[in-house]
Order: sequence, then structure tokens, then C-alpha cells
Amino acid sequence: MNNLTGMLMQMEQIEAEVTSKLAGLKDRRIEGMSDDGLVTATVDIWFNVRSISINREMVSQKTYDLGTLESMIRQAVNNAISAARGVLKEELGAVLGGRIPAQFSGFFGRGAFNEQG
Repeated sequence: MNNLTGMLMQMEQIEAEVTSKLAGLKDRRIEGMSDDGLVTATVDIWFNVRSISINREMVSQKTYDLGTLESMIRQAVNNAISAARGVLKEELGAVLGGRIPAQFSGFFGRGAFNEQG
């Protein structure tokens, strides 16, 4: 019974630490950029897109077709989300001793979440 009680107390402590980490990250913004730097996307730690900006100077120097612009926007957003996943993995991994449970592997960028398109 003592082992179970100790384990439950440890789980509560980990939950409190994770909650505290997430609260500390709630205002954090992470940027991602298209490969050529034309588009920058900013997301929060929950992967909500907060802003998208297009480099007006680059746009004025070259004509971009709509498909290319859409692709660059998608690329910037995906890069920002990937970076946000990295921040979460690092921050929560520190609380969890570097071990992320297998159930969350896709959440942190493995599997279907890496697909482009």
C-alpha cells in the first residue's frame, strides 16, 4: 500500500509540475519560416496560428503564383508547429525525466503529424 501511495503522490507532483510548465508557456510564441524566408508564421504553444507575415520587399522583387505562395505559407506554419512541438517536448521532457510516454509520440512530431500537405 505504501508503494501505491508513494506512486500516487509522485504522479500528483508530476501533474503539478506539468501544469506549472504549461502555465509558464501560455504566452510563448514560436516562429517558423518558409525555406526562402518569404513567409513567417507565429504560433502559440497550443499550435494556434497567431500571425502570418509575408516579406513585402521580397514580394515586390519577384512575381509569385498563388500556388507557390500557398505552399510557402503551409511550409512556414508547419515549421512553426514543428518548433512548438520541440519546445513542448523539451519543457515537458525535463519534468518527465526525458521520457515522453509512447501515447504522446505523434503529438511531438512523429508519425502522421510530420506529413506535409
